[in-house]
This record gives sequence, C-alpha cells and structure tokens, in this order.
Amino acid sequence: MSDAALVVALANAQADRRPTHARVAMSHDALADAASASRLLGPFLGRRIGAKELAAVRALQTAVVAIVDALIDGSPPPLELLNGLAAKEPTIARLKRQRDGTLHATLQPKHASAAATLVVAAIRELSELDPSRLRRCARPECTLVFYDTTRSATQRWHAERPCGLRERQRRYRTSKPSTR
Repeated sequence: MSDAALVVALANAQADRRPTHARVAMSHDALADAASASRLLGPFLGRRIGAKELAAVRALQTAVVAIVDALIDGSPPPLELLNGLAAKEPTIARLKRQRDGTLHATLQPKHASAAATLVVAAIRELSELDPSRLRRCARPECTLVFYDTTRSATQRWHAERPCGLRERQRRYRTSKPSTR
C-alpha cells in the first residue's frame, strides 16, 4: 500500500491555509516559483526544480488535483490530462533485483526532467493507493487533502495541530452551557 506522499503534496500545493490564530484562510502557492517548488518536491526528486521545468510541474499538479478531487467525491477520475502528460515524457521499463531476490519492474524517465520524474512517481502512487483512504480534512475551514494510513481508517483531520485540536475545542465549547 502506498502512503501517497507525492500525491498529497501535489494536491495541497496550492490549497489555502489557515495558520494558527488566523481568522481567515490565506492563499498559498507552493509552486509559485522554482525555489518554493523545490522545497516541496525536492525530496521526491533528489534535486532542485529549474525555472524552465515549473510550467510542466504546474500542469502535473493540475492533473493530480482533478484526479484527487474526483476520487474523494467518488466520481470517475479524469485521467486524460495525466495520461497526456505521461505520453509526452519518454520512459523506459527497467527490471531490478530486490534485496530479497525478487524482481521488480519500474518505469524511469529517459531524460531526468522534473516533470518526467514526477509524472512517473505520481502515476505509480495513484495506481497503488486505496481511493477510500484519500480524504479531505473534516474541519469545515480546512480543505487540505490527506491519505489515511491508520489501521482502522478513521483519521478525520489532515493534522492534529491545528485541525484536530480546534475541532475538539469547538465541540467542547458547544457542549457546555453558557455561563453568561
């Protein structure tokens, strides 16, 4: 089973954030420039993203957001855009021997552009994840996506802080009778 880390990172890359103690959500774009895109996606690539690669990475992000939204809503995901991006990137199949002796087939981009590497990784993650575990945060003010990796599949918030804490505070305050 996949932990869908790349898919979640791409899905949340341009989602609004509501920082602790903020009354309104603030716009957020982790793909605004090559430096911020590299901070977000560098761990998946093992290198920085160049300014020339940013448009292709943004196109990938748009395709992944459409697929994630459809999977969460339970509707058929629009795969055309992602498959179109994948068709533009030349890849090769490679067979590798694992430590336990088994063989594992992988797809690798022929040229190491950021978009090619990320398209292959996103397709791999999307094919391995369980769509029922891909969710939006249950806190009404939060729209972030997360992949529920709990054993019982009962995770409700994208993070304990701030969303889990704030929701429990809200329930506590609404359950207490007013003392005014």
